[in-house]
Amino acid sequence: MALEKHKFPCLEWQDAEGCCYRINVIERLYIGRVCQGVPADKRIIIRDVNVSRDHAIITCAGNALTIKDSSRNGTWVNNVRITSGGEQKLVSDDFVHIGSTKLHVIFSEQSEHYNSAGVNQVETTRVLSRQETVTHLVADIRGFSILAQQTESSLLFEVLSQLYESLTNIVHENRGTVKDFAGDAIFAFWEHNDKNDLVVVRSACHAALLQQQAAVALFSNLPEKFSKLRHLKLGWGIATGPVTVSHYGVRSENLALVGDSTNLAFRLSGMANKELSSTIVICHKTAKMVEQCMRVTPLGEVDTKGRTGKETVFSIT
Repeated sequence: MALEKHKFPCLEWQDAEGCCYRINVIERLYIGRVCQGVPADKRIIIRDVNVSRDHAIITCAGNALTIKDSSRNGTWVNNVRITSGGEQKLVSDDFVHIGSTKLHVIFSEQSEHYNSAGVNQVETTRVLSRQETVTHLVADIRGFSILAQQTESSLLFEVLSQLYESLTNIVHENRGTVKDFAGDAIFAFWEHNDKNDLVVVRSACHAALLQQQAAVALFSNLPEKFSKLRHLKLGWGIATGPVTVSHYGVRSENLALVGDSTNLAFRLSGMANKELSSTIVICHKTAKMVEQCMRVTPLGEVDTKGRTGKETVFSIT
């Protein structure tokens, strides 16, 4: 029986002039506008002011690939943004978007490299501000402040670690991006861009329903030492609308989503399973998009803290 040939994980791409390149991923591959001090066979230089000097790192361990984002303007895998500063696995035929460059992940039987000579270094990265439609999902623990006072921090951390890992996996499985863990809340979002609005919003709503099920299962099966935490409850808020997506500060994790719909998602999560009996509360724009494919129940008009006027809200089950 013939031995299976070893395949090298590698990336293929075209530059702005249409020239094609390929490079193997051996241990680590650095991608950026400068990648100062990195040998030529360990880097991909992208001449684009929207690309950070050190934008991302791809690591290969036993032919398993992961990519870590360290940029100011973001990295996308198959058109889904990686969590800022986070890592994600790569498999064959994935596409990585960095700036205007699309990198194709393949496994090849040949070992080929590209020529990275003649790199023009630009000192300052131009930080982009993108105006786009986003669906936000915020899951917030009810009564967290009192709970934190009454529960040993190590026990609380242990449960929250399991909870956030489960909720994060659900977001990723439904092609969303986790932005923040804000103490007692997890904030995720789905960028619409040129995607089908219904598909995007339905993915966010489906993720919330799965998160609800996962949270109930986790809390109900906690060991005796976590007995005080078995009755934990969460509230989910979902809102869709235009925002500006950009970056602030000096850390790659400081991704900003600025817009009324961002604020609304947090307000709705604070009302869910508290002021409103429904566990998942969605805004009218989200409801209108998914009413033909999901069970949507009107909850009436509500005041949202810090916002003028009333918001018509709905629940999904």
